[in-house]
Parts: sequence; C-alpha cells; structure tokens
Amino acid sequence: RSTRSCPVPNCIAKMFAVRSFTPVLLRRVHVQPFRGSWRLLSTAALDDKVATFKADIEKHLPADGKRVVFATAWLATDNVFVSLMHEHFPKVLSGMNLVAIDTMHLFDTTHVVAQQVEAKYGKPALWKAVADVSTREE
Repeated sequence: RSTRSCPVPNCIAKMFAVRSFTPVLLRRVHVQPFRGSWRLLSTAALDDKVATFKADIEKHLPADGKRVVFATAWLATDNVFVSLMHEHFPKVLSGMNLVAIDTMHLFDTTHVVAQQVEAKYGKPALWKAVADVSTREE
C-alpha cells in the first residue's frame, strides 16, 4: 500500500492503522467490526510474537550488537524491528549497524519516515546509494 498521499506527521501512524472491517485482520485479533472506523491494533494480540522475537534475539545476536547489520528499506516491519530492539534490547541496537540502501526509487515520504525513525530511536543509518547515480532520471 502506497503512502504517497500520507501527510508527513501521520505517516508512521498510518502504517500501523488498519480498517476495522478488514476480514483477515479481524479474525487474527478477534475484534468486532465497526464499519468504516479506524483503530490501532491491540498489543495484547502480539504478545506471543514479541516473546518469540525476544527469545530469538537472545539466542542469535550478541548482547553488544557488534558485527550485526540490519538492512532496512524503511518498511513498516523494519521500523517495528527498530522499535522492538530499542524497547527490549537497547544495547544490541546501539552496537549494531543499521544500513539503508537508496535505489533512487523510494517514495519521497519514505525519506521523511526514515528521518523520523532515526531521530526517535537515536540510531542513524549508514545510507548507501547506487554508484555514480544521484537522481531518479539517471
């Protein structure tokens, strides 16, 4: 789903919002439908997934985050990963490398969201671009 029409201050919130009448999501979180209304998903529905995430991080990543690289395309899932790392494993996040690759095909709002995520979590990304290319037209 494109965020091209997303007003800048609400971009992140829109990525996590769902229409309450979406059948698949309703079955997953067991919520009664309210036709046409917006709401955020409850974190209670995600407790098991967060617990699994935490166990996997503890099992597979070094506690200091050294030699860990997370490549991001600034998708909602990538931003959730950074948020979870910040909340549950700040030392790992601090020591790891966050790498962003700009193929010159990112939406303009993606750059805004990237700046917001970097600022919010105090984790600047190492940005890489296509060699010898500086504009979309090239």
